[in-house]
Amino acid sequence: MKIGIPKEMANSEYRIGMTPLGVKQMTEAGHQVFVCSGAGLYSGINDQQYRDAGAFILEDSARVYSNSDVIVKVKPPIDDEFGWIREKQIIFSYILPERHQELCNHFIEKKVTAFGYESVEDQHGGKPLLAPMSEIAGKMAVLVGSKFLQTNYGGKGLMLGCMSGIAPAVVVIIGAGTAAQGAAFIATGLGCNVTILNRRLARLKALEQRFGRNAAYLTLSHENLLKSISRADLVINTVDQMGEKETHLISRAMLKEMKQGAVIVDVACDRNGTIETSMPTTHKDPIYVIDDIIHCAIPNLPGAVPQTSTLALTEATLPYVLKLANQGYKKSVLNDIGLRKGLCFYEGCLLNKKAAENFGLNYSSFESSFMHIEE
Repeated sequence: MKIGIPKEMANSEYRIGMTPLGVKQMTEAGHQVFVCSGAGLYSGINDQQYRDAGAFILEDSARVYSNSDVIVKVKPPIDDEFGWIREKQIIFSYILPERHQELCNHFIEKKVTAFGYESVEDQHGGKPLLAPMSEIAGKMAVLVGSKFLQTNYGGKGLMLGCMSGIAPAVVVIIGAGTAAQGAAFIATGLGCNVTILNRRLARLKALEQRFGRNAAYLTLSHENLLKSISRADLVINTVDQMGEKETHLISRAMLKEMKQGAVIVDVACDRNGTIETSMPTTHKDPIYVIDDIIHCAIPNLPGAVPQTSTLALTEATLPYVLKLANQGYKKSVLNDIGLRKGLCFYEGCLLNKKAAENFGLNYSSFESSFMHIEE
């Protein structure tokens, strides 16, 4: 099989979809790998390292797409890439179809088969391809939040952490998944006054076993949330409601109860969802202010630390790429239920119900597609 590794085109995205170690394992298994020249530089990998691993270096991403059966990347393809995608090509990356209408339209038109990292599950129901980036994003949320608390960014002029004789900064974390754990790890390590809110008590108890009395653990009720954010210097949201406009956890009216100059970092980047005033930002234009509250919602926080992120992500994705290449995608999804969960398009059929509802598109269940695959 011919595997393509293009250069990422998304704003301030510096990761790459495969390391030389991955290329070596693919080529040793008998596959060809095409890598866009310069695609790995920000991840600390040069073209010669890829050549030494057995890859063919192509001068641009358009040629990578045209030469490859499977495209392995990090972020979903964007407008510039839609014209390069071949009919019935296979895409393996983060997809998030429920947020990308144009992507859905192009994938349907080109009869693309796509696997979303964010939906692949392991045997315990965990998200092994989402977890490493979620952890990094959670940890970075505290670090970038700390930066935006500085006066030169319009913040309170507060340093996160613990100083003798001074009350520690207050950090509120919404959610208790992998990103929340990453945020709690950094915030408690700095000595902040940390509160974690989550609906499921079992998740809170699991975090309490890890962080002990370094944090407070509250059920996610309106009363607890309002009380917590009213005293917070930094609020980190990790809950994704996928734009449920009628069920905001933090409404715009609640911002008036927060401290002037406080910071919200929305790791979920849930536009008009969990936080009514949330909208995606970028590394180049990271913040905006509403009602004296600084907002940051960068969808690719880990993209700013590509050497760390690329290594963590590709270590998780490589076994799945090998499986897809060695077995073919049809046999792979029949044999691996967890990988099947990540199948969001099958030859142009949309298998993501939320995306179909959001954009008024036809939805196909896996069961209906399953019979077609068997044939």
